[in-house]
Amino acid sequence: MQQHKIMVMGVGNVLLSDEGLGVQFLNVLSQEPLPDFVELLEGGTAGLELVHLIKEVDYLIIVDAINAKDEPGAIFRFEPEDIRVMPSQYEVSFHQVGILEVLAMANILGTAPKTLIFGVQPKSLEMGLELTPEIRDVFPRVKDLVLQEIQNIAEHGEFRQLNL
Repeated sequence: MQQHKIMVMGVGNVLLSDEGLGVQFLNVLSQEPLPDFVELLEGGTAGLELVHLIKEVDYLIIVDAINAKDEPGAIFRFEPEDIRVMPSQYEVSFHQVGILEVLAMANILGTAPKTLIFGVQPKSLEMGLELTPEIRDVFPRVKDLVLQEIQNIAEHGEFRQLNL
């Protein structure tokens, strides 16, 4: 069986409370025993420089804040292709150069990995280093979802639809 290289990337600005949830989530995930073929990357608010960091992976799982105008802590699972059919009220990224632009550039260069995004509705985007309790409380569920996807890739070589 071919071993797929998987990257889990947390993105966001840790100076803006819940906007940094992707980066802070990696601290939780890093406490888990992960297979050698899984790499964790803090994408922070980096822009197009991420393109060269993802070109060597087969699968990319991104955790980020997404403004779906939903309840704080709501979890969304989607692939980049799903963005075209999302209602316009969704803001997929709060960053200057969003992760979708990074993926689009990687796609143009022919280096885009198969990608899955877990978005979490933030509560606060105020200046601050702490996550709100609503966001901290969903980290165990997000962790379970990410670990399930890692297992799906290892066993089946693909993402599988999960119940959120």
